[in-house]
Amino acid sequence: MVRKTGLTLLLLCVVGFVSIAQVAPLGKDIIKDFSVKLQSYSSIKATFTFTLENLQEGLTDTHDGSIALKGKNYLLDLMGMQVYFNGETKWQFIPEANEVTISKPTSVDGGFFDDPTQIFQDYEKDFKSKFIGEKVEADQSIYEVDLYPVDLSVSYSIIKLQFNKRTLVPISIKYQGKDGNNYIIDIKKFEPDVAIEATEFVFDTTKHTGIEIVDMR
Repeated sequence: MVRKTGLTLLLLCVVGFVSIAQVAPLGKDIIKDFSVKLQSYSSIKATFTFTLENLQEGLTDTHDGSIALKGKNYLLDLMGMQVYFNGETKWQFIPEANEVTISKPTSVDGGFFDDPTQIFQDYEKDFKSKFIGEKVEADQSIYEVDLYPVDLSVSYSIIKLQFNKRTLVPISIKYQGKDGNNYIIDIKKFEPDVAIEATEFVFDTTKHTGIEIVDMR
């Protein structure tokens, strides 16, 4: 009887050890892999849907968008506005109004639309992570991780991240804003390491006849 009990306890310990070995790395290790993978890309082009969600008002507003990223440079096309940034100067062009606002950003508040290049950021360094689970959708295994920013001054409290378990390609990024608004980015197409010329991040005012220029530099 004692021997049987001992074997049972040993079996439970082995099973428990194997379970811990499988679960413990999840969260910190997978977010490190994800972060390193994204930072390894020389550039990214992606199309996505952007949803603004206000739970208090019961409102949702969804738009299609696209983005090109290379280093700190980006071109964001969303909600009737094209935003160009070449690492120094930002152009916000509204085609419908034929108007462009030019500025030199000096700081950012940490939000995706304030600095879309943060998709390259060091998630392991800048966030505390919590592994939520794994699920299967459309024949792909998806990891779900919650990220809590170390810098408490940013405009959001949590980033809820979903990415492909095998390829580490992002699928969904949800920012839970401190102002009660959530911002959800669902990736439709993701193309890493594509050729992007530096001129794509610069808005050429000479190509737009009669454009109104608001220069805030």
